[in-house]
Amino acid sequence: MAPLHQSEVSFEAVLFVSVAAFMILVVMILLCVRRRGYEELQREPSSEELQEQLNSLKRENERLRREKEDLQMNYDTLKMEKVKADFEEFQRKTNTLKMEKVKADFEEFQRKTNTCGYVLGKEWKTITEARVNVTLDPSTASLSLTVSEDGSEVKFTGKRSAEWPSVLGREGFTSGRHYWEVEVGEKYNWVLGVSTHPDEKSIPEKPEGYWLVRRTKKMLSKSYRAVSQSGDQTFKLEKVCKVWGVYLDWKEGRLSFYNAETKVHIHTFEGSFPGQVYPIFSPGSNGSRSLIIH
Repeated sequence: MAPLHQSEVSFEAVLFVSVAAFMILVVMILLCVRRRGYEELQREPSSEELQEQLNSLKRENERLRREKEDLQMNYDTLKMEKVKADFEEFQRKTNTLKMEKVKADFEEFQRKTNTCGYVLGKEWKTITEARVNVTLDPSTASLSLTVSEDGSEVKFTGKRSAEWPSVLGREGFTSGRHYWEVEVGEKYNWVLGVSTHPDEKSIPEKPEGYWLVRRTKKMLSKSYRAVSQSGDQTFKLEKVCKVWGVYLDWKEGRLSFYNAETKVHIHTFEGSFPGQVYPIFSPGSNGSRSLIIH
């Protein structure tokens, strides 16, 4: 039995040695692999690799530069468009303000020149382009007045009195601009203007709702009176006006009087009209001369 026991021991020893050798081999292989990897990590890159990395960085830098330029260009374009739009808006507002200023200055100039008595040719054309055919309405005439058949003349035919008998135009106005002329000639007693009273046949002493220019024989030869609910104003002309131009701008609340022969401004009422206004005429209550509407 002793020989068999030695054989078994030898086999186990050989097996142990073999396993140990195998494990040592595995450990050595692992150590070699680890060392190889570490060396790879520690190894400095070659010049070719560095050059490639450098070129890659250059390409990336170039790409970023182009993107920056594109962004800058787009920004500049948008900025210029914004600046252009702002400038155009500024110009528009400036031009509007300039035009408003010019218009205001011109209107002020017109007002001052009109006050001095001068009417510009262009303005006179604008006024006369608003000419309307005013026809007298006999049904609105005082019994002491006689209106011609064509409705263009009126004269006093009653007994002399202190009243101001009147007659209206057929058409009343609630908008727009209207111009008509009245020939008074050498008459001393007359009234011209507009009225808001379609049923009154004489002009009261206190004319509420009337805007009038009046001349009486009691006044100085070249003196006239502007009468309205706002008060009276006496003015004098250098030259007797024989043909009066009456210009109504209903919207602007203006009623202006002109010398139709010399195109000189005489007087303007300013305010507003409460409603429909009618041209009104009075040849006075003495004298037989007619007022003639053109």
